[in-house]
Amino acid sequence: MEVVQQDHFDRLPDALLLLIFNKLLDVKALSRCLSVCKRFSSLIPQTNALFVSIPPRIPASKPGNGLCLASLRIFFNRVFTKPFKHCRRIVASKSPSSKSSNVHHSFINVLKKFEDVKFIHIQFPFYGSGIDLVGGDCLVKWKAEFGGQLKSCIILGATSYFLAKVKELQEQEQEEERFLTDDELRVRIIWTISCLIAASARHHFLKKILLDHPNLESVVISDEQKQGKLCMGREELVEMRACMEPFAASKPLLIERTKVPDLSIKLSYAPELELPVSGYRMRGATLVVIRPVDGDLMRKGLSDGELLGSGFDGDHGEDKVFAEAVGEMMKMKKSYVMTMNSF
Repeated sequence: MEVVQQDHFDRLPDALLLLIFNKLLDVKALSRCLSVCKRFSSLIPQTNALFVSIPPRIPASKPGNGLCLASLRIFFNRVFTKPFKHCRRIVASKSPSSKSSNVHHSFINVLKKFEDVKFIHIQFPFYGSGIDLVGGDCLVKWKAEFGGQLKSCIILGATSYFLAKVKELQEQEQEEERFLTDDELRVRIIWTISCLIAASARHHFLKKILLDHPNLESVVISDEQKQGKLCMGREELVEMRACMEPFAASKPLLIERTKVPDLSIKLSYAPELELPVSGYRMRGATLVVIRPVDGDLMRKGLSDGELLGSGFDGDHGEDKVFAEAVGEMMKMKKSYVMTMNSF
């Protein structure tokens, strides 16, 4: 007697299969599933949530024209050749030009298969580290929010952070607040500019995706080391589409990155920062709050507390430590107020 094997997937309704595919998220796995059968091939393009990890670019034999750590170092050395005597006005130059890589076009073609996607989390590879850029084993975390242009950016930095022993926390005397030295201030301005360049480049990267996916409602662009994160919701994407409409036919990808507007910057600093809840300690702790001089957040009069509320949110792991650090830094009485020209 012949035994007929039954395909149990045929017994599942389409709605349940779509729920499974949306939980799968990974675009590579979903792309492979497209070839399984005709039913999968018709359902998978309807998934509304994707996670995409972009592989690192293989270095060419000749130096490329992209924005690399070496070019960043040259750029910063030219801008910051002398110690800062006054920090009321900072002018940043344009960064080196770059061309879209083949990885970018391949990524765009893969996403075209998912026409109904509403949420995308894109993860970039991470090149280099803070050691190469600023000359020390430092911590730099940032989160930026965009619409048509930059709305806000929060940067949390430290020259080092570590889990302190209970005895050390009890015996450590609170160090008096002091001003940053010229060299220390220069390092933190380098942190700020490099984070803004990364954020504006990721925002520009999103333009082509937005043109091809009109139903997109939420985007997160991060990196594999979780150093920086760009976040955009439905309202911000609508605003970005409106800004792109006049230039939709002029191939927006020819532009290197989104222009950073004139900015208002507030910088808080603590030589030693104790985090009693998590038990960590940060040295050279720095919190930078960045807003456009003429932006929605400035007009609405949002306080720093409202802006920072969702800056580094999380209930576990490092996110919890960083959220605690932001809360402690908000208590600082002294801060630096600066402005930065558009670049």
